[in-house]
Amino acid sequence: MNRTKPETPDSETTDETLLRTDDVTKKFGQLTAINDVSMSIPEGEITSIIGPNGAGKTTLFNLFTGKYEPTSGQIRFRDERIDGMAPHDIVDKGVVRSFQITNFFDDLTTRENVRLATQARYSGFGASDFLRHYTSLDGAVDDAEAVLERVHLLDVADRQASNLSYGQRRHLEIGIALAAGPDLLLMDEPTAGMSPEETLDTVELIEEIASDTTLVLIEHDMDIVMDISEFIVVMNEGELIARGDPAEIRTDDRVQRAYLGGE
Repeated sequence: MNRTKPETPDSETTDETLLRTDDVTKKFGQLTAINDVSMSIPEGEITSIIGPNGAGKTTLFNLFTGKYEPTSGQIRFRDERIDGMAPHDIVDKGVVRSFQITNFFDDLTTRENVRLATQARYSGFGASDFLRHYTSLDGAVDDAEAVLERVHLLDVADRQASNLSYGQRRHLEIGIALAAGPDLLLMDEPTAGMSPEETLDTVELIEEIASDTTLVLIEHDMDIVMDISEFIVVMNEGELIARGDPAEIRTDDRVQRAYLGGE
């Protein structure tokens, strides 16, 4: 892949920057979970956020998606402030997250889960919106079928979600996120707990999605990170300690000391 190094935090925003944080801090009482983080997510690339447990990676995702509001600083998506917005409004802007823990309706089929997600995009997120029959929403059914094919689940579309394999359940979670039509997809440990075969299939899926969607991954498998990432952000104890392409991260002394064992 061709790698384009994003701007530094103190430079002007370019057309290649999709999301950026400016001096973002998040405190929980006396605990500082994120400390003065400025970073940019380049459009059209795979960015991985890595770091030890407790480094602040998931908190950063929660700030991007509106679950938390920064104590100070700003978050901008397409140069529009999104910090302080409700989570569903941020989804409407194009920032969507898939979770490490699967999050869908076990009693519905694979197809029904994805179709509900596409229906929400066509009708809205209010309680009354889900009372509308899906056939009244032009495009929702076709979009759901396209998502199922994209995440390699078309052959199990009519299977109850609770009966899917672990890898298929993770792909369903990704499919539900894709059904929202994201410009930026945040993926929290997409290969965690998978068998080697499931991991290979998921990495292939991630690379397919990246052909038209900007991705940000939290991922602990360093082989995967180094293989598919175009840009890597390294965090430790709530602070950004390094950023660059995989070659730069491999040789960064701070990363070696904090994360890669010093070798």
